[in-house]
Amino acid sequence: MLRIHKILFPTDFSPASRAALDHALLWTELGDAELVLLHVLSPRTADPFNPAHHFPAPEEFEARLHQLADSEMALFVPKTEKPLRIRQVVRRAPAVERGILDFAESDDVDLIVLGTHGRRGPAHLLIGSTAAELLRRSERAVLVVPSRSQRKAGRLRRILAPTDFSASARHAIAHARELAASTGATLELFHVLPSLEVPLPMNPGSFGGGIVAELEPAARAALAELAAAAGAEVKVETEVWQGPAAATILNRAAETEADLIVLATHGHSGLDRLLLGSVTEKVARLSSCPVLVLPAHGWSLLPEA
Repeated sequence: MLRIHKILFPTDFSPASRAALDHALLWTELGDAELVLLHVLSPRTADPFNPAHHFPAPEEFEARLHQLADSEMALFVPKTEKPLRIRQVVRRAPAVERGILDFAESDDVDLIVLGTHGRRGPAHLLIGSTAAELLRRSERAVLVVPSRSQRKAGRLRRILAPTDFSASARHAIAHARELAASTGATLELFHVLPSLEVPLPMNPGSFGGGIVAELEPAARAALAELAAAAGAEVKVETEVWQGPAAATILNRAAETEADLIVLATHGHSGLDRLLLGSVTEKVARLSSCPVLVLPAHGWSLLPEA
């Protein structure tokens, strides 16, 4: 079980934010955590006196969680009689992302749950640039929940963990493995081979297809080692595709109907890295399923040894 004591749910009360609330509630119940609802007032935010921009009453959260528990969600979240621990906070900041990051650090949260729609506009909290800034700068894990998702919050059946075999990717896989073990989900370890479509400099008459063909067996062998290390209690599958990293990850998630993608903020440095920070941002922004983004260094949700 992942170690989650406190979850931060920033909200601007928009439909995209409300769509992510069910996920925040379920992860709160999963970790028996405290849920902190945060609204940041800044020059860009909507009118705070608008009745539509008020926190729901605590009774509404309890009622919603009971609705989830009465459905298939009960298979994902063990039913408990403990009341939800919910705190509501309003902060002022020059910029929304700065207010969220400062609060996450000062309040020592474990996970930030973001509802995002990717559109721009002064009345939206998590517009594209703001969400990207949070993903780049957050030292805490971030769960991005797209409003475009066709799947409702619920049981995790399939987790996709892309890897470039870097240390940060292995860190993300460790979290995905722990989550799969606690929910009974299938874990897929996925590697993207580069798409080489230009002539090689040493041989202008040749293309990179031969190199890619040579890389695939090594990639599959490395994935098999990672799968074996995951342990017998987790069902693990592996796959290798070729293409642009972000688009290929998104296509694989759509084909397999993944319920969650787990990524690190970036891979190792060097010309051979595949999972750059921009790739993680693109996946989080364009995915149709939630994406758990883990900082490459430092913060961990893994249980203490």
